[in-house]
Amino acid sequence: MKKIIVFVLSALFLSCSQNTQENYNCEGAQSWDYPVKPGMEEWKQFQSNEEMVKACQIPENLFFCLSTNELTDLCLQYPLLSDIFAHNFLDNGLDVLFIDFNGIRELYKRSDVVSSLTKLYMEYIQNLSYLEEEHELMEVFYFYSTIGCLDALLSRLDGSIDNLKEILKVLVYGYEKISILNHYSRGHMLEYNYFARANIIIKMCEQCVEEMPRGMSNAVFSPHFPDAETADIISYVVLPINQKMKKI
Repeated sequence: MKKIIVFVLSALFLSCSQNTQENYNCEGAQSWDYPVKPGMEEWKQFQSNEEMVKACQIPENLFFCLSTNELTDLCLQYPLLSDIFAHNFLDNGLDVLFIDFNGIRELYKRSDVVSSLTKLYMEYIQNLSYLEEEHELMEVFYFYSTIGCLDALLSRLDGSIDNLKEILKVLVYGYEKISILNHYSRGHMLEYNYFARANIIIKMCEQCVEEMPRGMSNAVFSPHFPDAETADIISYVVLPINQKMKKI
């Protein structure tokens, strides 16, 4: 009798699962775009940030159809993404992003979010020469601000110590490439890289929080270029780790 019940329940589960999948119409999912963006007439009609946020949600029935890489691309195109830099602290901006945007919440549920974000970050870092070429000012701003957004998003990743180590290695690589960049955006890019590395290192060292300087465990850094005290705190933890990471 128990076998019959288990069989019936299994059949019902598979049937529901198949019906759920059949209800998803994935045609055109990969070409979906935000219907309203800054610069459009409709965007100018919004009276509040709440209206903008509501207009920029990704239809949840598309999540089933999008790979993690495709969802990552959509999250980076989120019209309000750069608002994370409009807060006194970058962590506050990230908190608001995760509250407001369903796409970023879905992305961080994916098991391969680490590989997707680190891969995209490496692609941008390996194309830093773009900044030293002739481009429209807004194109240049979009390029280096995207790297800043990726730094911020990488800082929010969690996982095993091995995953965190891989993230840190990618960020150290980015730091080294940005450091030799001859471009006015260099300072802005370095500060967000500092922020991301410090937060990842804190997650790696949670078991020794007591040994960190006061305030370090909260990872609260100014979104502006670090002052001397903040730089000292970052260097206290970051620099020794960087030297070790180069040997890995």
